[in-house]
Amino acid sequence: MSSQKVTITSPGPILPGTVSTAHAKCGKPTCRCRHDPKYLHGPYYRWTGWINGKPTTKAISEEIARECQERIENYRELQKRIEETVADSLDRAPWTQEQKK
Repeated sequence: MSSQKVTITSPGPILPGTVSTAHAKCGKPTCRCRHDPKYLHGPYYRWTGWINGKPTTKAISEEIARECQERIENYRELQKRIEETVADSLDRAPWTQEQKK
């Protein structure tokens, strides 16, 4: 049985998870954000993902959010490459060779 080595590379640093934004009301009862949604504070940026098996959300800056988003896109590209490699491997699985003989 032959063994073929497969190398899959990432387009750059990776990060699983998602980046989201939120706007919020503050705690001041006289702030105009309490009475008019167009004056909500924010946007606030968050990364949500898993760390050590636990769901986690981190408050991040806009700059860090952009970096996280790039890494998330790299992670998704890597996942896509892995899925394509698995599909190709299944197409060439040992039991498919028996049918061709």
